[in-house]
Amino acid sequence: MSLKKIFYKLSRNGHFGEWLTHIKALSFPGYKKVISNVYCVNNNPVPTEIDSVMITRFGFIVIETKHFSGTLIGHHSQEQWTLQFKHHKRNLYSPIRQNQTHIYALTKALPQYKHIPKFSMIVVDEACALQVTSDDHNRVVHRKQLNKQLKLWLNTQPMILTRRQVREIAEQLRKMRHISRKNKKTHQRHVKNKKQPD
Repeated sequence: MSLKKIFYKLSRNGHFGEWLTHIKALSFPGYKKVISNVYCVNNNPVPTEIDSVMITRFGFIVIETKHFSGTLIGHHSQEQWTLQFKHHKRNLYSPIRQNQTHIYALTKALPQYKHIPKFSMIVVDEACALQVTSDDHNRVVHRKQLNKQLKLWLNTQPMILTRRQVREIAEQLRKMRHISRKNKKTHQRHVKNKKQPD
């Protein structure tokens, strides 16, 4: 099998897409820490999983990676978005709303940092066309545009964290990557029940 075919097969896997986003975020210039697969339990019946959190001296960037094809259509104020394909379409819950839930869970898990700005970034595979309207605190972009959009947002923010604080927050988030087997199974069952076929 050729390298091109192997890469294509890998690209059809959502976890591989999340890994690519993680690597892209790591390449962003400047001091930062990137922690992936963070679980916010907070005594909720279903743990909230965040794909990636980038901690910078300017604030948090909460990243959700979406493995979509077709055309994604939506507005930041809408609850339901649409994935349009050649011969059919399907509705889905707004990724922006979903990531706002992640930000809420993160704030609840780390209340001592509730005053720190948090920016929502939805990263979509290049195979998906975008017809999306974002706002000042939410962006929906292709992976290759991630660092450019991060720079645009960070340029509007004051520097409020020291390097030591960034490291301390990252260490707390690393601890949140590990949850009990029971909680993990509950989360996986919840995700499986929510999934809809393309």
